[in-house]
Amino acid sequence: MRTTAAVLHNPCKGPHVDIEKLNQLGSDTSFPPYADTITGADNPLRKRMLCGDWTYRIFDPPSFTVNVLQDWVPKSQQVFIGQRPTWSTGPSLGLIADLASIHLPGWQFTATGIYGHASWFWSFANTLKMAQLVLYKPFLYDRFSIKFGYQDNDSEFVGTSVGGSMSSGSQGVYAVLPYEVGLSYMPLTSPTLIARAQPVGDFYLKAGVQRSMSPSGEVTELARDAAGFRFAPKGDGLLKVFEGGYNRASRQDAHEFWVRGGYFNNSTPYPNLKTGTKTAGNNCEFLLVDRQLHMGDPDHPNHGLYLGASAIAVPPQMNAYARYYELRMYQIAPFGRHPSDLVSVVSSYSNYSPYFTKADLAAGKTAATHAATLTGSYSMRVHAGTYIVTGLSYDSRPAVTPRLPAALTVTTSAGLFF
Repeated sequence: MRTTAAVLHNPCKGPHVDIEKLNQLGSDTSFPPYADTITGADNPLRKRMLCGDWTYRIFDPPSFTVNVLQDWVPKSQQVFIGQRPTWSTGPSLGLIADLASIHLPGWQFTATGIYGHASWFWSFANTLKMAQLVLYKPFLYDRFSIKFGYQDNDSEFVGTSVGGSMSSGSQGVYAVLPYEVGLSYMPLTSPTLIARAQPVGDFYLKAGVQRSMSPSGEVTELARDAAGFRFAPKGDGLLKVFEGGYNRASRQDAHEFWVRGGYFNNSTPYPNLKTGTKTAGNNCEFLLVDRQLHMGDPDHPNHGLYLGASAIAVPPQMNAYARYYELRMYQIAPFGRHPSDLVSVVSSYSNYSPYFTKADLAAGKTAATHAATLTGSYSMRVHAGTYIVTGLSYDSRPAVTPRLPAALTVTTSAGLFF
């Protein structure tokens, strides 16, 4: 990164206040430092808020996607992002506080609200709601930590974000399988308790318990909990998540290496197309690895070329997407004058559930059995707090049903940090 953590002069706290203690802590996905924001780290509002040991974080990821291989379909017939011009936006406002001033040293509190709007509902939920109410506390020199509250857990487990940074955007391929099994995601968050332990070196273990998302999907989830505060809707069980791995950050004498694997299990009854009943025990198994192959600059050891792979599986009788495999290659700082840029090439292969496709065929519909994709994208930092991501993605089968010809989508998105 071009920017570094900011140490501010503050009239209330003295000359050496590290605002980065109020950045998002304890997650797999990181935000840029406050110095790398549009409003800056040292603006008058942030300096005044620091008098009370808190600050703000605003983030917006606007996106626009269009398929360039076929004519646009009517709005009522759209079944994938870009089949007709598709835009979305999801600005969020977070307030982050260090609780030392109320005699809770080391505790961090985050409260976030989000507004979402899109031209097609399935690209981003149309909503205005509470998204996060989270308490985080590390212990034993960060060897153990707990986090609990209303939380989006796709930033806590699995680690599917290319490069591990919010600034690289959501461009490229991602696996929907963890969400099928009930994992929460922004803006559909859920009550959660997470514990993480790193007892030896870079080895870690992480476990979480989360109220499951609705098996019926986003529409039902929002209809029953529009404001986001509902704790335990009737019929929902618990999603238990376990992850373990080895996560060595890049340094001058070692390349980055992150391998993680784990298991989800959901006690919520899901429709089972094999038995014709509702069955508990929907689950997800995952294994991912990312390895730095080349270090471009020893003074910035995270710069360089990376290779990664993913394998994710869920029961086909309960989920439309059954298997997901991915290979990715990406480079941080591909050009010396742009140290915060990221370029990536991601290839994936998905198997669709034979139980779901059989049901579609029996109903007289057409259906695909699998899909292969290839996506290239470039994330560019154009100004402090402003990242533009452009990409081109080929998808051999862009929908499970109906069976459609291959799509070639162009996406332009941004990461705007204030």
